[in-house]
This record gives sequence, structure tokens and C-alpha cells, in this order.
Amino acid sequence: MRAFLRGQWSEFKEMVDAYSIVYMEGLLLVPLAMAAMFWPLQVLAGVGIGLGVSLAAFETAVYVRHHHRH
Repeated sequence: MRAFLRGQWSEFKEMVDAYSIVYMEGLLLVPLAMAAMFWPLQVLAGVGIGLGVSLAAFETAVYVRHHHRH
């Protein structure tokens, strides 16, 4: 059983490579591009809000990490 699980794990590690990030982005980008053909303003607003929230979360995490409370 242990050898079987190690074989499965090694196959999984080989499957998850740098291209899996590209595949995941493609899974997000293709539907977004298709939706943008029909609802361009709504998609633009959604992307802008998503980027704004992501930027705010990142900046908050950086601020909290570097400004410790005493």
C-alpha cells in the first residue's frame, strides 16, 4: 500500500508543474473573455473591483506584517 501511494504521489507531482498555473488562468480567462463579448461594461467593472480588492488585501497584509503592535 505504501509503495502504491508513493507511486501515486510521484505521478501527481509530475502532473502539477509550471503549466498548471497557465491552465488555471486559462480556466478563468476564457469564460471572462466570452462574457466580455456580451457584457463589456459589467466585466470591466467586475475586473476593476476584483483588482481593487486584491490590491487592498495585499497592501493590508504588507502593512500588518511590517507594523507590529507593541
